[in-house]
Amino acid sequence: MSKEKPFEHTVGQGKQSGDTEEEMLNEDMNFKNTQIKKSISPDKNEILNASGLYHVYESKALEGNVVALRGLHVSVNKGEAVAVVGPSGSGKTTLLNIIGGLDSPTEGRVSVLGQALNDTSHGERARLRRKHMGFIFQSYNLLPVYTVFENVELPLILNKIDHQEREEKVTQAIEWVGLSNKRNSRPAMLSGGECQRTAIARAIVHQPALVLADEPTANLDAENSHHIMKILSNLNQEMSTSFIFATHDEKIMAYLRRIIHLEDGQITEDEKIENPKASA
Repeated sequence: MSKEKPFEHTVGQGKQSGDTEEEMLNEDMNFKNTQIKKSISPDKNEILNASGLYHVYESKALEGNVVALRGLHVSVNKGEAVAVVGPSGSGKTTLLNIIGGLDSPTEGRVSVLGQALNDTSHGERARLRRKHMGFIFQSYNLLPVYTVFENVELPLILNKIDHQEREEKVTQAIEWVGLSNKRNSRPAMLSGGECQRTAIARAIVHQPALVLADEPTANLDAENSHHIMKILSNLNQEMSTSFIFATHDEKIMAYLRRIIHLEDGQITEDEKIENPKASA
């Protein structure tokens, strides 16, 4: 299981790998000047364009600065499903936090869904997340006093969708993940796989353009992991929703056509796979 910090706004917290030597930090920051000047592409097919991303935070435990991302460049097109893989501390969760507008890079530019996050306020980023993004967490993050239906309904309430439309959309999302018979159950009555399927329904109920998933199968057995990935693969194909997974679970990688390998905050390989091992 990943030792990285949870997928949330945790600036300057948690474990990340990277050199803490002052000279390495200076070298990185000098190198960025030749890498960071790329402009954000206006390509409407791009869901994500990140250029020259650095993320540095102060670690009290290590008594110095830690470089979590080092001059990272990456783009993702509409409808792609991509895995970002690497060992704990490689920068996977930091990257997802930045893409989701939950954290900001120390240096670099990032554009999500055509919006340059560097130039937006906290409120504007919150609206972008609420309307156009979905999030899946390894710990599910379900509200225990709410039923399956009520948990899935939350994004629509936040987006001020009227009652009748909420009923239709939630019912459809619950059907997508095969939980129609559990709609009135609370999380304590569900298995781990059912909890994660509820979380998936909540993430896609408003049909977002982009879903970010941090270790979505980490707490599941092999059978449930495959079931979850089949659901997500089908949603990716049917809705043209883009998915970015942070994981080191090979069961997830087997379903995807693109795998980005991270190590010490840098992309070491961007792998395209013509025929994934698993079928959706």
